[in-house]
Amino acid sequence: MPIHNEALQIEKAIQRVPQFVDLIIAVNDGSTDATSAILSRITDRRLVKLEHDRNRGVGAATKTGYLFSLGAGVDLIAVMDGDGQMDGRDLHKLLDCALTGIDYAKGNRFLKSDSIDCMPRLRYFGNLFFSRLTRNAASFHQDLDAHCGYTVIKSRALARLPLEQLYDRYGFPTEMFFASCRAGLTIASVPVRTVYGDEISGINPLTTVPAIFFLIVRSYLRRLWAAPGTALYRGRKQIEYKLEA
Repeated sequence: MPIHNEALQIEKAIQRVPQFVDLIIAVNDGSTDATSAILSRITDRRLVKLEHDRNRGVGAATKTGYLFSLGAGVDLIAVMDGDGQMDGRDLHKLLDCALTGIDYAKGNRFLKSDSIDCMPRLRYFGNLFFSRLTRNAASFHQDLDAHCGYTVIKSRALARLPLEQLYDRYGFPTEMFFASCRAGLTIASVPVRTVYGDEISGINPLTTVPAIFFLIVRSYLRRLWAAPGTALYRGRKQIEYKLEA
């Protein structure tokens, strides 16, 4: 669970983690509000608290959690953001998807009509536009919500990714998707809900939009330059996964 300045949301976010989860890794990414103090008073025995001494980005926080998870010897690793927008009732669907043989189960808000209805229009159209660009850049022929960070990955699949090379800030879910394609992981979309409340988005479009464009273009060019038979071509292996919304 990557966290940055989520003092108003973090308790609710952790409460939404289902009881069947064995370990909750909260990565406080240099928060300057009361997030650290609130985390320190949460008594859930599953909770492990990690701290960045400065804000390094949501991608960096996610990578810290991933590396800790690999060291802890877990089998399946889920990401739920600390802003409380991810519904814990959907986690079992992502896990079930991974247990069918999928390496990387990726949440897709576009497959849930109630999530679309409550999503701010600008965010909806922006996510839809970049998701389509991402699909085309990766030659991925399934539904995709590129920026949804609600995911489950198998630990042995995660170990195949060059985490230290991946982008540290907003846009990390897109970068993670491209890296998974290049590594030849099997990927599937799973319908998930989004919980919108009084949280304030920390995304700055003036910096985020150009960064995402760069990640998409770079990955597209990598695919074009790859010779047939290399990992970049093998990375287009896909499995169709069907799940009722």
